Amino acid sequence: MDPKISYFQTFLHAAKTKSFSKAAKRLGVTQGTVSNHISVLEKFFDAQLFLRTPEGVDLTVEGTILLENAEKVLEFINNSKQQMKMLHENPEGIIRIAASTTPGEYLIPSIIKEYKKEYKDVNFEIQITDSEKCFKLLEERNVDIIAVGNIYDKNYDNIVIGKDRLVLVVPNDHSLAKKPIAKLSDVLKEDYVDREVGSGTREILIDALNKKGYSMMDLHTVMSLGSTSSIITAVSEGYGVSIISEIPAKKSAEAGFLKIVPIEDLDLTRYLYLVRGKRPKNPSAIKSFWDFVKGD
Repeated sequence: MDPKISYFQTFLHAAKTKSFSKAAKRLGVTQGTVSNHISVLEKFFDAQLFLRTPEGVDLTVEGTILLENAEKVLEFINNSKQQMKMLHENPEGIIRIAASTTPGEYLIPSIIKEYKKEYKDVNFEIQITDSEKCFKLLEERNVDIIAVGNIYDKNYDNIVIGKDRLVLVVPNDHSLAKKPIAKLSDVLKEDYVDREVGSGTREILIDALNKKGYSMMDLHTVMSLGSTSSIITAVSEGYGVSIISEIPAKKSAEAGFLKIVPIEDLDLTRYLYLVRGKRPKNPSAIKSFWDFVKGD
């Protein structure tokens, strides 16, 4: 049986008071508990630590060696504990985040900006990719946290950081641009600009189509692109229509690049999530960021 840290504390009290009964009184335990702790230490070191005397106990030569080193060890442990406590209160280092396009470009920057007002010593490394690759990076421990629009693996802790809906975007001079609303049947007739496989946006659309009895095969896809910005460019230049997040769509519509047309018979509402890895490399910083976003 390996000794616990508390056994060394018991030893120090017994050594300094030269009495098991006095050590027990100071520690608030029974004399039998003190004797048990000392017995475990003696078996562990294979040495007698105390000599029993009529007045109490005296240290042996081996006991004197342990006394000198036990004090140093406990001091190191206490110092480490204090340093860790300070790190929890004032985290530092790097948090690695992978994010899909919408949360990565439109939510995470503002969250980090607010967080760094309070935690100035924590920095961030952010990479933008699709939701599926984000989960792969998290599983391989190449990132600590991901921000995504679709949960591919429910075995990780997650919190909602926003609500979004997908909308139809069309060129300014398109016939659908003149309509206040569109129907799924309208979309099925048009050339469609798709997101790449693995995109959270694409997965939400797939689910919505399936509920209506359709699939992606029913869309007349003319190209697949790897980012929302590239889709916006393609749509604005007349290559087709697409369904993207309302957040970047609004900015592009306000800038006059395209038109937004809601689809009345397709539920395209979704949530955006922050997902935490199980064994982060910088747990203090990760916890502080997680609690900050969560509002704890």
